Amino acid sequence: MHPDSPSSSPDVTGDVVRALVLYSVAEFQGGYAKTIHVDAHGRTFRVGDDGRGHAIERRVDGAPYLQFVYTHLAYPFAQTQGAPIQLHAIGISLANTLCAELSVTARKRNATLRITFENGRRVNEELINVASNETGNTISGSINPTLQCADVDAQVLEIWLRRVLAVSAGLRIVFNGAELQTSADQGV
Repeated sequence: MHPDSPSSSPDVTGDVVRALVLYSVAEFQGGYAKTIHVDAHGRTFRVGDDGRGHAIERRVDGAPYLQFVYTHLAYPFAQTQGAPIQLHAIGISLANTLCAELSVTARKRNATLRITFENGRRVNEELINVASNETGNTISGSINPTLQCADVDAQVLEIWLRRVLAVSAGLRIVFNGAELQTSADQGV
């Protein structure tokens, strides 16, 4: 349960969204992203940014890098595959295991990779080799209904997003279709 939430049940959807937003904020802090789009309704979510996009061609010990990122909790991946632990991947892998379904779209200048997971397991992967002006990641999904009965607390999530915006000069956050403003932006 998020500390600002008045509810007694955990808001897993809100927690996953916050984790994904922080990955996008890291892209912003590195000078790669300018805008983060967040949608959250019920137990479903979508977080997208205009950053660099995941490394879709990178491999670690012969395996696709994104296998480590999204399924790291399945380590070791094979009896003979004791690849290095990728600590930054543990959070995103944990988020994946909380989802009934998760879709990842990584956009690069020369290709787009789409990966779909169900209950933490990869079920589909599609690489489209088409040039694009857009880069970044979009991650969407739905939380396993056994983990969260209530809808996401959108009000608490919006308050948190406004706080992130207030300490991130130059960042744009669009939440559920509306661009957020800080109190200072609104002249309050």
